[in-house]
Amino acid sequence: MLAGIWLITAPWVAAIPVTPGAEPPPAAEDLWFEVGEEILYDIYWGMMNVGSSHVTTEWVSDESGRTLLRIRFESRSNKVLSSLYPVEDVQESLIDPETFLPVWFMKNSRQGRHRYHEAVRFDHAAGIAHWESFLNGKTKKVPIEPDTRDLISLMYWIRSQPAEAGASFETQVFTDEKIYDLQVNIPRREIVELKRYGRVASLLFEPEASFQGLFVRKGKVQLWVSEDARRLCTKIAARVPVASVRIQLAEVRGPGQDFWVGKAAEGSPESMPVRRAR
Repeated sequence: MLAGIWLITAPWVAAIPVTPGAEPPPAAEDLWFEVGEEILYDIYWGMMNVGSSHVTTEWVSDESGRTLLRIRFESRSNKVLSSLYPVEDVQESLIDPETFLPVWFMKNSRQGRHRYHEAVRFDHAAGIAHWESFLNGKTKKVPIEPDTRDLISLMYWIRSQPAEAGASFETQVFTDEKIYDLQVNIPRREIVELKRYGRVASLLFEPEASFQGLFVRKGKVQLWVSEDARRLCTKIAARVPVASVRIQLAEVRGPGQDFWVGKAAEGSPESMPVRRAR
């Protein structure tokens, strides 16, 4: 087997060969989650369960020995949906742990008749994002701001932000070959019902922008983030032209013995208290 795993081999975007299992860097102590965390989500189309999403985190090292954080989202439709609208979606982000800014992003996705296979190399020093499609060979250079992130690193960065109902903030995301200026509003606190974990107090985040996201292509997206120390995304909802898509947290695995990884698995949903920020 190869010592390193080549994430992609296209030359223009500058493929990044990485090796899993790198030692955590000093910056790992400042992260708001433990690397090795795995999150499983159930995906619903209306009231019907149509698939699942598996999110993983790990340390990798590149050829220079630099340690990077890899976050990978892998979503699949189940048999119920695959005959009508098959979904196979893999998205990865390599992140500099010192700045929590993306170095490289890849999307390889099939959503019904829509197909995407593209990558972005972020050159924050030069203020440029290099995008390339591997389906048609098109390339593009897009100016970026110092805090521009891809969709995955943005979702994890949001988990780090102190937030309360009524607050809002602005940021940028690079997706669909474009830069989107996001106004993210946090209108209120809501309770999210989860099968395994019961009633979880969460803050509702409402980004004001439309873009092709994880599993769903376009539509208004809402995210709920738990108020406890781990600040997990407990639910994602999107309204699209043909239905409402809901992505709901099913299970948390990995290091730690907190409510999510430890005690929650031992009790029934009915016995779980509402979880609030500490």
